[in-house]
Amino acid sequence: MAKIVKLRPTPKGEPRYGVRWKDETGKERQASFSTRREAQLFRSQKEVEFPRQRKNLKRNRIDDPSFAIIAVAYISSLKNPEPGEDPLEPVTIRGYKSVLQEHVFPVVARKRPSNIDGDDYKIIYKRCVKLGMSTRTRAEALRLLKATLTFAKDAGYIDFVPDNPIKKKKTRKEEAEEQDAAEKKYYTPDEVYTMLVAADNLASDPNKQTRKTWARYRPMVYLLVYTGARISEARAFRRQDYAPAEGRIHIRESAPEGTGSYETKTAAGRRWVPMNPELREPLETWLDTHDRRLVFGTTTDKPISLPTLYPRLLEALKDRADLLVATNADPRLVTVRRDRKFHAFRHHFASWLVKEGANLKQLQRYMGHSKASFTLDVYGHLFEDDGQELVARMSMKATETRNGTLPAGQQIWEMSNLEKVNSG
Repeated sequence: MAKIVKLRPTPKGEPRYGVRWKDETGKERQASFSTRREAQLFRSQKEVEFPRQRKNLKRNRIDDPSFAIIAVAYISSLKNPEPGEDPLEPVTIRGYKSVLQEHVFPVVARKRPSNIDGDDYKIIYKRCVKLGMSTRTRAEALRLLKATLTFAKDAGYIDFVPDNPIKKKKTRKEEAEEQDAAEKKYYTPDEVYTMLVAADNLASDPNKQTRKTWARYRPMVYLLVYTGARISEARAFRRQDYAPAEGRIHIRESAPEGTGSYETKTAAGRRWVPMNPELREPLETWLDTHDRRLVFGTTTDKPISLPTLYPRLLEALKDRADLLVATNADPRLVTVRRDRKFHAFRHHFASWLVKEGANLKQLQRYMGHSKASFTLDVYGHLFEDDGQELVARMSMKATETRNGTLPAGQQIWEMSNLEKVNSG
C-alpha cells in the first residue's frame, strides 16, 4: 500500500512530498514531488500497480477501487511512465482526460472494473451518438474504456477485459461529413501562396522592428510549407538538421507546448524530408544572422513560446495577406481563412505530395507516421480519383499507345471486341 509523507523542504524553502510503496520484491521505495496533488496521483498509480496483500487468498472485490480511481492511475502512468518509456505529450494527456471525464465517467465512474461488461460499451456509444459526437470521439471513448480495463487487469483487479461489442460501420452520411471535415483542415494552394507572399512582404517592411521580427518568422513559415513539419517540430528545429549538401531536412526533435526540446514522440517521427530548393534562401539568410543551436530559438537558445506564435506570426501573417488582397496587386492572392491553424500547413503538404505523385510509403515516411494504416485513415481520401487515367493505361497494345497509333480508349474497346471473337 502506498502512502504520502511530508518531506523536509528544499534549501530554498519549497515544500516536498514523498510517496512510499513496496515493489514486487517487497522492497520499500520512495519518490518525491513538489506538490501534494502530484504525490496523490502517483500514489493512486502505485496502489493500482501494487495492491495491499491480504491474508486470505480469495479476493474481496468489494475493496477494489472504482473505475475512476483506476483511470486516474492509468493517466498518471502515461504521464510518468516506467524507465525506458516516453511520456505522452501534455496536449495528448489533456485530450484523454477530457474524453474520459465527458463521455466515460458519466457511465462507469463509480463502477468497479469487475462489474463492467459489454453493455457499458453500448451505453457509452449510444450516449456519444445522442450528444452528436463524431465517430472519432466515439471510438476514442470506447478505446480509453478498454485501455483502462486492460490497465486494471495488469494490476490484478480483473481476470479478463470484456470485448467491445460495437462493430458499427460509418453511415454514408457520416463518411460524407468526415470527408468534408478532412477537406476543411487544409489550406488551399492559393492560400499558401498568399501567405508566402505575405511573409516576404513582412520581411521587407519599412518598419525596422517588423523586418527584424520577420527575419525569423519568414523562414519558419517556409519550413512549415515545404516540409510538413508540426509546429512543435519547427520550434525545436536544430541547425545541425539542416543538410543542404545531402538535399535533406532532418526532423529529429519536438518542443511540445510549455516544454523544452525533446526527441520526437515516436521513432517514425525522426525522419528526413527532401529539401525543396525554394527553402534554401530563406533558411540560410536567417542562419547567417546567428550561431545558436535552435534555428528559430530565443536568444537564450530556448524554443520560442507557442502562445507567442499564434498572434505574432499566424494572425499577423493573415492580417498582411488581407492587406495584399485588398490591393489587387496579384490575381492569385486570396483571402486566407481564419479558422485554420498551424497544422493546416501540414495537411496541405500531404495533399501536395499526393498530387505530385507520392505513393503511400513515401507519404507515410515524410509525414513521420508509425503505420501506413494511420496514414490511410488520415489521408487516404487524397488518393481517390475517377480511375480514368489508370484504365487508359491498361491496354494490351501498350506499344501502339506509346507511338500514338490509337487512342487509349479505342485500344480498350478493341481489346474487349477481340475477347468476344476469341470466346466465339
